[in-house]
Amino acid sequence: MTASPLLPDAPRWTTVLDGWRGGGGTLSARLTAALQAAVTSGHLTPGERLPAERPLASLLGVSRSTVVAAYDDLAAGGWVTRRVGSGTHVSATAPRRSPVMTLRTPVAAPHVGDTLDFTIAVPLLTEAQRVQMRAAAQDAFVESVYHPHGLPELRAVIAGIYTREGLPTRPEQVVVTSGAQQAISLIAGALLRRGDHALLETPTYFGAIDVFRAAGAELHGLPVGPQGVNPDDFQRLVRAHGPRLAFLTPTYQNPTGTVLPARARQHLGALIADANLPTIEDDTLYDLGFADTPPPPRLSACAPDAPIVNVGSLSKLYWAGLRVGWMRLPTALAGPLGQAKTLADFGGSLPAQHIALHLLQKLDTLRRDRQAQVSAARDLLATLLRQHLPEWTFRVPDGGQYLWIELPGGGASRYTHVAAPHGVRLFPGASMGVEPLPDRYLRLPFTLDPARLPDAVIRLRYAWDEFRGRPGQEGLA
Repeated sequence: MTASPLLPDAPRWTTVLDGWRGGGGTLSARLTAALQAAVTSGHLTPGERLPAERPLASLLGVSRSTVVAAYDDLAAGGWVTRRVGSGTHVSATAPRRSPVMTLRTPVAAPHVGDTLDFTIAVPLLTEAQRVQMRAAAQDAFVESVYHPHGLPELRAVIAGIYTREGLPTRPEQVVVTSGAQQAISLIAGALLRRGDHALLETPTYFGAIDVFRAAGAELHGLPVGPQGVNPDDFQRLVRAHGPRLAFLTPTYQNPTGTVLPARARQHLGALIADANLPTIEDDTLYDLGFADTPPPPRLSACAPDAPIVNVGSLSKLYWAGLRVGWMRLPTALAGPLGQAKTLADFGGSLPAQHIALHLLQKLDTLRRDRQAQVSAARDLLATLLRQHLPEWTFRVPDGGQYLWIELPGGGASRYTHVAAPHGVRLFPGASMGVEPLPDRYLRLPFTLDPARLPDAVIRLRYAWDEFRGRPGQEGLA
């Protein structure tokens, strides 16, 4: 059987049509409803071209007739126009909304039945941790004061952590934020203008890609190899494009788990300093190492005079619902970034910051507990995948939260749609590419409840058998 043609922007359409099979009616009716919703939400705008029938059918794992029927229904309702030779376009008379970006960042879907979600990494919260947080929040109700840059005691504790780990930091260099995502957004908003160039690893954290795109920047990808990025590639891209901002994760890189060696950090730090290029160093996974030896010093510690902003949070170390992050600011950027935080809000939640203060005073214990939990889940997931899906290849990382899976033959975006009816929600790794990546990767977090991992891998296996059994994807109705 001849395989169907590939959809050029499969990861984008996977996101636009995420969960399209939900609801009632025939498959064509569900697809019609999903495309109508994409138009009314602003994700598809008047004049935009829809995918050709065969590639979209292949992506979604349905027959071409299903897509044809959906497009015919849309045309009958005035949602699209269809012309031989020019394709199918959203109609100029379709409901108009302000354009909305198609985000790379997965959004948690409403809980449907017994679906297991591999799109996001959310640490499990134990009852002991709930008790711990309730007790830690008691001191939060003794004052009614705005702290735009964060609770002073918390800023001092965070500064002390950086100082002890080789990066001398004063409390006034720390700005507390509502999670690391807000920190990244504030930095991009303050330092980027529409049309500026920005440099990010590829693949990288999709939240950073979305923020930089929303700022109107032109993005350039710095390839991630087995040992992280190559400083020579960094220097070449800086010279070629003159970026205004860079985003790097030297330690337990998301999604590959790589760790940039110490010598490469020294070289890269010197290049950043020479270029005077503001750079975000993502520290959010820094505490999640599994090896007996700690990772190399932070990039900013290797180049203390470089304009490197460290961004951290408690979301990965403790709990995603505790929205406390921070920026460690170099002196040169303290003014604009401190002002950006004050303009964004008058201060984060005091209960959350008091909880964070209590937790970070026991950082070594937090790290040990979390590392033990995550490393056990990592090893279990790796063992199960090798047993049930030996065709998949991956490297077991020394830290972080993810396995970066390579599928033989590609088609990861199509596989995510095959897996959905089996009760597994996945996200194609190509969506984490700053520039086009081969569509053969999946990012699997090992933060799912370990008791559910055996069932999850069996479901992945069943979906894989179905996917491999229909190379043309035309047998599905």
